Amino acid sequence: MRLINCSSLFSFFSAVIFVFGSDETDVELKPALSPCKRINPCGATISTYPLLEPDAEESSGFGSGAAPPVYDEILTHEIYDLNATPELHNSTLCSCPEDTTCDFESDSNVVKVDYHVTLRFCNLETISTVCKRNDVNVRVIGAAQASGDSVQEVSNAVMFCNCPNGFSRQPAESWSGQDISLNYKCL
Repeated sequence: MRLINCSSLFSFFSAVIFVFGSDETDVELKPALSPCKRINPCGATISTYPLLEPDAEESSGFGSGAAPPVYDEILTHEIYDLNATPELHNSTLCSCPEDTTCDFESDSNVVKVDYHVTLRFCNLETISTVCKRNDVNVRVIGAAQASGDSVQEVSNAVMFCNCPNGFSRQPAESWSGQDISLNYKCL
């Protein structure tokens, strides 16, 4: 693999080109990461839990005396097994000062937004302000999962202030293309 930096060639655009293999036609163009601002996490970790399988004895079928089944997909939602080990997917969102990489191993730079989304900061002390207003304090943007209840990958995120008591998720919003915005308020 060869690495070619084109930022010195083009004054308006910077890109990093990765060339894989010996064939010159296998070129992947990736944009250079922008520097992290105070409100931007440098990375995000998405935890994907397996779906909770219903107990076979509890769902014995017709005439079991349980409530009638609900067939409307709008009223039903997926239930995840939060006791299982999740599949983790890390996304780097911006570059830390002095071109350091986002640390996905440490727990000192982490803000766990909910069971699914964890944000990672270059330095968590940059978010020193405690939230005082009841507005959206955290926004996570990314490609929607098939269920539409969360994101499968994070493309952008902002955290305006710190919520020491945790977060409450608000309704998701449509964003550009296939992306959705997950919005959170302080508890």
